[in-house]
Amino acid sequence: MAQLLVNEFNDVVLKLVDYLGLNQFYDKLIKANAVVSRKRPASAQALATQLYQLSAGLRREHPARYAIEVLWQDMLSKSVNDEQNKPIEGLIEKVNTCLTERFEIIPEKTSELVAALGDYHRSLATLTNDEIAYLELLLRATGDVARFLRERKAEVIEIGVKRASETEKTDANEPAAQGGAQSE
Repeated sequence: MAQLLVNEFNDVVLKLVDYLGLNQFYDKLIKANAVVSRKRPASAQALATQLYQLSAGLRREHPARYAIEVLWQDMLSKSVNDEQNKPIEGLIEKVNTCLTERFEIIPEKTSELVAALGDYHRSLATLTNDEIAYLELLLRATGDVARFLRERKAEVIEIGVKRASETEKTDANEPAAQGGAQSE
């Protein structure tokens, strides 16, 4: 798992608050022993700051880290079912083919990595949204891949959209071509 920057961590927490509501999110954190005070934070941002400090941005083994990870996966599972997850796992494998055994980027495969990350992002974004898809990529990324993704975020997203529209055009043309072949 990559080290999240403060703003990325805040985005994760804010997405969870949007999904669950601040009160329900805080209640789940209390039940998970991620926070101990029953006094509710003044805002989602204040809670994000507290959770970042407790979990060191999801790097420290702390109940806050595990609670956030579980709640994030629960949120995703509401949007991505097991059948939809299978092709996404295939896209993860495409990303992994661009990495060494130590999960470092193979320099000759950077263009393939951009395409694989773009496809992965686009697949997730169609089931969730662009922000959640990007955050999920970061959460799953190794440090090297996360750095690469941050540096090339726009390029990754753009290539994913471009490749998806090309696939849609190809898929739209196939029935016409098949239909034409049948009528001859």
